[in-house]
Amino acid sequence: MKKILRAKLLVAAALSTVILAGCGDSGGRDSFAYFSESTNGSSGSSSYKSDAAAYTNSSPASYDSDGYYADEAASNDYAAKGDEESNSLAADSIQKEMLVYSCYMDVDTLDFDTSLNSFKNTLDLYGGFVETENFNDGGGGGRWYYENEEKWQSYSATVRIPSSNYDAFCNSAGSLGDLRSKTSTVENLSQEYSDLSTSLEIYEAKEQRYIALLADITEDEYAVEIERELTNIQIQIASIKTRMNRISTDVAYSYVYFTLNEVKEYVSAPVKTDTFFDRLSNTLSNAGRGFLEFLEGLLFFLIYTVPYFVLIGIVVFVIVKIVKKCRAKKREKVLLEKQAKQASEKSEEKASDTADNASPAAEQKLADTENKDVSEGGSEENKS
Repeated sequence: MKKILRAKLLVAAALSTVILAGCGDSGGRDSFAYFSESTNGSSGSSSYKSDAAAYTNSSPASYDSDGYYADEAASNDYAAKGDEESNSLAADSIQKEMLVYSCYMDVDTLDFDTSLNSFKNTLDLYGGFVETENFNDGGGGGRWYYENEEKWQSYSATVRIPSSNYDAFCNSAGSLGDLRSKTSTVENLSQEYSDLSTSLEIYEAKEQRYIALLADITEDEYAVEIERELTNIQIQIASIKTRMNRISTDVAYSYVYFTLNEVKEYVSAPVKTDTFFDRLSNTLSNAGRGFLEFLEGLLFFLIYTVPYFVLIGIVVFVIVKIVKKCRAKKREKVLLEKQAKQASEKSEEKASDTADNASPAAEQKLADTENKDVSEGGSEENKS
């Protein structure tokens, strides 16, 4: 069974090669028709297998005898000539059709609102539409509103214009104000569109071939493989068609990137030469104004700092009181110590004076005592 399936795939590969070489030409269609007839004409799996077996067992000579290869070579030569002629003709026709125009414009205006309304009216007039747009009033980004804030408005948009009205619209949009810059580009997608068309034909032919194979296969394993390949082919076809539609839309509707900026007319002030008295008056006025501003600032500074000065004064007053009290206690202590010292010195002097006065009497008393002892000793001796 695997050999039979391999033979079928070989047949499919050979025929797809013929179709790729022919690119839709009559020889390729005949080969594809031959393949379709050989696959659709089989009834049941037995006939399908017998056809595949006959293809694998046949020799090249048998095909030469039938004239198959000769017809194939002739069809390939005819297809090559047809491709050359079709490419030469398509180069003149498609290159002029598959062009995508783009324009970048910057316009400055003194009357922003009027110019913006004119731009939108012009867009409607020429059948265009806006893809993206952005408006900015030019104000600050904060949460506060300032009545006299200076603003510079701006507007930017990406619009699509029918290609037939592209030049007229660009000229009208450029005349809405002062055209500061304009850049135009043209992208030629003819070759890409042609390649996509050829690829689409090939994938569609492969899709029909796989659908025919899927209709004749009875085994689930091979049917799943064919379905997987068929799904991939259909995805490729959808992707190609999406890109082709995108190219067709870009060709039909050109791109215009438009930016509108608000500007204001500059008015220069006249130059004035001041006289000596003007300068003197201005100097005195500035000096007086500066002095008043200084006094005003000093007053506000004092008002602002008075609470702090009061607090600092209270703290300093408490500290001074504490220091004075400590010093008074220290002086009192020193004075008491000094008085105590003086008192002790006076008591010592008095005691010394008393001792000096009492010493002669003590000496006399001591001498009397000694004399008495001596007299008593003599009397005792006489008695003895």
